[in-house]
Amino acid sequence: MPTNQPALRVAFLPAHPSQLWMLRAVADHLAGRAEPVWILRDKDVLLALADHFGLAYRVLSKASPNLFRAAFMLLTDTLRVWRLSKREHLDAWVTKYGPGNLGARLRGLPTLSFNDDDADVVPLVAWTSYPFAHRVLATRWTRMGRFEPGAIHYPGFHELFYLHPNRFSPDPAIRGELGLGSDEPFALIRLSALTAHHDVGVRGVDDSLLAEIVRRCANHRVRPVISGERPLSGEFEPYRFRIPAHRIHHALAAATLFVGDSQTMTAEAAVLGTPALRLNDFVGRIGYLAELERRALAFGYRPDQTDALLAHIESLLTRGDAHDEFARRRARLLAECPDPVPWFAEQIMTVIGEAPR
Repeated sequence: MPTNQPALRVAFLPAHPSQLWMLRAVADHLAGRAEPVWILRDKDVLLALADHFGLAYRVLSKASPNLFRAAFMLLTDTLRVWRLSKREHLDAWVTKYGPGNLGARLRGLPTLSFNDDDADVVPLVAWTSYPFAHRVLATRWTRMGRFEPGAIHYPGFHELFYLHPNRFSPDPAIRGELGLGSDEPFALIRLSALTAHHDVGVRGVDDSLLAEIVRRCANHRVRPVISGERPLSGEFEPYRFRIPAHRIHHALAAATLFVGDSQTMTAEAAVLGTPALRLNDFVGRIGYLAELERRALAFGYRPDQTDALLAHIESLLTRGDAHDEFARRRARLLAECPDPVPWFAEQIMTVIGEAPR
């Protein structure tokens, strides 16, 4: 008998908040063709974000920066995925988290993986995920190394899944939420925790550099707004704003410039047309960010290049045409990078259709 429920049940397993934004756009596009089953990892603000969206979900496990515990989770989470596949009557999995791909493969289900980080930068993800996925989707600028033969590249960025104009419109009300005037310029400064397994030994924006960034902004009457995952010294507390996760992109779109040590937020600012300056040890190592730098939407500096970073901040704060110029650069990016969501959604349906039933 016909029912109102989609015939296919697809598990979406985001392991990072940005992946929830990304996969939610894909799930929405598949409405009526596939029913999303949300399986989440408890990492950063991921659960709070899912609660805000009103998603029904199961928690697979809690992320840990401890490598030994993470290795143990690879085994336990694989078993959980294997069990959930049967219990939830799933038809496919979409995730870059290794146990999701391995557990689904052991259950005989089609699985699709994806990434924008280069395989040599996140080898643990690459080795635990790609060999078991039926299809791996990567940006055109992502190095896949020995996994290249199984990769399908596309001309886009993960951030466009949720920040493309087809889905995102900046809300000017964010200024009032930050206590800013309607025309008051501000710089959004993001400080990452840098606690992921691939962040070991990685340097970012330290307190001495942060103090200088704040001073330069204040000198130009640009309000410093700090959004941080790590504790701050007392002198910086007046500049800290706890922006809800679901509102951060509106703040990025409204900012005069972005400065930070977060890869994802740098790319988010860049695709929104906000000048994005990043300082950390990953500069020069990540393909999709190098592409945004080639397009002069983002700019990367290593920790020994603080003087160059500060000079660039000064230049942007005194440049009268920066907003218009970056809007033109963003327009070129959007013209050359189609909305990736419809294509990604069709890749899921193709993988399911090709799997033996």
